Amino acid sequence: MTAEDGQSAEVTMRDPRELDYIAFDLETTGLHPVGSRIIEIAAIRFHGDGREAGRFEQLIDPGGPIPPQATGVHGITDADVAGQPSIESVLPEFLRFLGPGPVAMIAHNAPFDVGFISCALGRQRLPPPPHPVLDTWPLARRRLSLPNYKLETIGRSLGLIAREAHRALADSVLLKDVFLHLLQAPPALSSEEDLFALAGALRFEPLGDLLQEAPKGFELLWLAVTRRQTVSMVYHGGSQPGVARAVTPLGIARSSGQLYLTALCHASQIEKSFRVDRIKSYRLLD
Repeated sequence: MTAEDGQSAEVTMRDPRELDYIAFDLETTGLHPVGSRIIEIAAIRFHGDGREAGRFEQLIDPGGPIPPQATGVHGITDADVAGQPSIESVLPEFLRFLGPGPVAMIAHNAPFDVGFISCALGRQRLPPPPHPVLDTWPLARRRLSLPNYKLETIGRSLGLIAREAHRALADSVLLKDVFLHLLQAPPALSSEEDLFALAGALRFEPLGDLLQEAPKGFELLWLAVTRRQTVSMVYHGGSQPGVARAVTPLGIARSSGQLYLTALCHASQIEKSFRVDRIKSYRLLD
């Protein structure tokens, strides 16, 4: 995903309250799009005056177990997704819901959602939707004064929610309401250009750099990726350089000319990214 530095002719002097938007949210099995999967997508199409024009909501079978840490956040269990369609079926339907027309998409902490959709597009070799994605996180930071800018914190401060839901459709509804409040709050945003300047604009990428085969010289590491087999790895970097650590490789991607391994670090139980050229040694564990 990329930020748009200089906006093209798509960004005009139109009143942002006259535009169409799609607020969307995902629930996932983890934090990194290379190794984790989408398990729920929801979206709401609406006009700048608040009128809704359609909703999309779908649970997704990720093809494997949902980690307990993820279930602890959104409450979605393996039983909930059993028998649900795969992302290969759902993503084309979601793209049809987005449509080709001029519309700005809305997300909170947009790089997270854009990254997951982009990775899913890359796996299916699907073209990215053309819509810019505005981020309510920087928009809220520039128009509100709060102790933090989590979506739930913003929603409570504005009296929009009484409790946190952490499900894709509920968060999409909250996101729409938060965005409309930020849009209407003083000082007035007189143009689409003003809105884009405050909220930024990301673009989906197909992420063709998500590797589908072993990088030269790392065939054994790629075998561990395909098998989800734990390896003992010595990494020159991070908080413990040169110390062997147990990780489960999840995927390898190319970014800005560098190869990165995404893996579950057993010590912290957190998904992390490691530069492949800084992996000094590794061996497969039984």
